[in-house]
Amino acid sequence: MKGLFKNNFLSVWTNAKIFLLFMFAMGIVVTIIPNQTWQMYFIIIGIAGLAVNAATIENEFSSKWEKYKLTLPIKRIDIIKSLYINQLLWIMIGVFFVGITIALSYLLHGVPLEQFESISGVVVIGISISLTMGAIFIPMIYLAGKDKTIVFLIISLLCAVGIAAMLFNIPLFGSFILIGCSILLFIVSFPLTVSIFKKKEY
Repeated sequence: MKGLFKNNFLSVWTNAKIFLLFMFAMGIVVTIIPNQTWQMYFIIIGIAGLAVNAATIENEFSSKWEKYKLTLPIKRIDIIKSLYINQLLWIMIGVFFVGITIALSYLLHGVPLEQFESISGVVVIGISISLTMGAIFIPMIYLAGKDKTIVFLIISLLCAVGIAAMLFNIPLFGSFILIGCSILLFIVSFPLTVSIFKKKEY
C-alpha cells in the first residue's frame, strides 16, 4: 500500500512542480496586490488544478502497468484506495498552499469580515469541485479505459463545476450542502470504482 501511494505521488510530481511554480508566481502577485477577484481565481485554480493533476496519473492507466500490478501481492481494493488517498493529499496540498498565500496577503493588508466570508466560500467551492471531479473521473476511466482520459477529465470537471454552481447558490445553507454532497459523492465513488476494477480483465 505504501509503495502504491509513493508511486502515485511520484507519477504526478513532475507536472505538479511546474504547476506549483506557476502558482508561486501568481501567489506573489496576489500577496502584493490585495484584489479579491484575483484571490478568488487563485484559490479555485490552485485547489482544482492540483486535483486535476493528481487525477491524471500517467502510469496508472497504462495497460502494462495495470497488468504488472495485478501480479504483485496486493489487493485490487488497495490499488484503488491509493488513488483516492493520493487525490485527497493533493487537494490538501492545494488548500494549504492557497491558504498560506491568502493569509500572508491579509497580514500585509488587513481584511474586512465580509471579504473573509467570501473567500471562505470560494475555498469551499474549490474543495467541492476537486472532490466531485475525482469522484466522477476515476470510476469513469476504469470503466471505459485510458484512451478517453482527456474527454472524461473535461466531462467530470464540467459536471463538478455545474454541481457546485447549483448547490452553492441555495439560500442560507448552500455551502454546507455543497461540501456535504461532494464528500458523500467522493465516498460513494470509492466502492463503485472498486467494483468496476474487480470485474475488469486484462
